[in-house]
Formats: sequence, C-alpha cells, structure tokens
Amino acid sequence: MSDNDAKIIRHKLTRLLSRREHSQTELRKKLSDLDVDMSIVDDTIAKFAKKDIQSDIRYAEAVVRTAYRKGKGPVFIERTLYNHDIDLQQVRILVSDVSFDWFESSKAVRVKRFGDPLPADWTDKQKQMRFLQYRGFTQEQIKYAFE
Repeated sequence: MSDNDAKIIRHKLTRLLSRREHSQTELRKKLSDLDVDMSIVDDTIAKFAKKDIQSDIRYAEAVVRTAYRKGKGPVFIERTLYNHDIDLQQVRILVSDVSFDWFESSKAVRVKRFGDPLPADWTDKQKQMRFLQYRGFTQEQIKYAFE
C-alpha cells in the first residue's frame, strides 16, 4: 500500500461525496477504474463511513426523497436501493415514513401523464396501469389512482 495510492483514493472520495451522497457500492464501482489495490479502496471507504462522512442511510434517504418528488413508487425505490446493497428492512422503514403518501402520488402521476378524466375503455386503463407499474407503484396504489 503506497501512501500516494491512499491519498489519491481519499481525494477522489472527498470530491465525490462533496457533490452528493453515494452508497458504498457506488463508490467502489467509481473507484474500480483507478489503478490501485481494491483493499485500500475498501479500507478507505470503511474509514469514511466510520467517521460518518459516507452513510448508506443518508444515501437511501436522498434516493427516497428524490424518487418521491419525481413521481416514482416504492417498488422502484426498493429495486434501486437493492442494487446498491442497502438493507431492505431499512429501505422499507424509509419508504413507510408517514410524510410520503404513495397513494396520492400514484393518482397525481396518472393525472399528470394522462389527464384528470378516468379512461373510458379497458385498453386505455391497462395502458395507464402499466405506466404506473413501470413507475414502481404497488397494485393497491395503482388501484387507488383509478378511484
């Protein structure tokens, strides 16, 4: 382990984390293109996490807030955070926060995309339901959007 490699890694991590939150998995991917020993990368990320400079929980909170604002549903969020190795139980706790009304969000997304009137025929309704499913809403939330 050279001091220069550790310095390069610390500098790169600091720059990445100064812009936005990143998961540990995401940081490992971004640093894998450097020509350094990955054990140094893992050790440095662990030190950043121990000092609370990097936090998977803060990253997950940011993803949930951003996805909610963009009209994405909880299934989308769970898939996204699963791909970043965030604990699924923690994700479900964040998603179930009372400040997020996923049912009203699904309705708002449907109205924004297709307009206020409910679809007249079965084909249009299926199209709208698939759209909401693609956006990551549950079946119950999708059903609510058509009430």
